Amino acid sequence: MAGLDPKKLEEIKERLLERKRLLWLEVKEQLKNTIGDGYQEMLSTARDEEDQATVSLLAETHLALLGPKRQELEAIEEALIRLENGTYGECESCGRPIEPRRLEVMPETPFCRACMSQKEKLAKAAAR
Repeated sequence: MAGLDPKKLEEIKERLLERKRLLWLEVKEQLKNTIGDGYQEMLSTARDEEDQATVSLLAETHLALLGPKRQELEAIEEALIRLENGTYGECESCGRPIEPRRLEVMPETPFCRACMSQKEKLAKAAAR
């Protein structure tokens, strides 16, 4: 586990679990505030297919805004799995240890700095 002591791993696990809990609260609150009962009400008062499509588009837009939170939740869940499997702190790409400072700042990261940089360069090139 990349030379991390059990106490440090337990601290990381607690941080990940706390962030996961807070993210779920944010997601639930955002869904409640943006869609909630209002969606069903708007849908029931929609007069025609165009109104219904507008209401559905509005709901989809609100759900899309949750994308980054969903991605972070998935990354946290994957990090917790790596903790359980004993692979936490090892780069998923090259297998080398992830720098402790990087794990301190981003405990959910599955990649070392060099591999992440390479992935970002490839993604940027593919977007062109």
